[in-house]
Amino acid sequence: MVMCKDVVENIIGYIDAELDDKTLEELEKHLDECPECQVFVRTYRKMLELTGKLRERTFVTPEIRERLKQLLKSKLKPN
Repeated sequence: MVMCKDVVENIIGYIDAELDDKTLEELEKHLDECPECQVFVRTYRKMLELTGKLRERTFVTPEIRERLKQLLKSKLKPN
């Protein structure tokens, strides 16, 4: 019998589809019956999605990089 702690312990394997068929079937049966675990899985998936998007995002645009380079060059010039 799968319990909430089993969902927590297997969340990565569940999301990455790496669980064996028996464990997956038992886990999904529990998820069908447990609203708290459903929320946990949705929240965990969303967190992975958002952190993945943050990793892909470029915070320093080429324009900012060029302006920063010019600023540094101006500060390095002898007076």
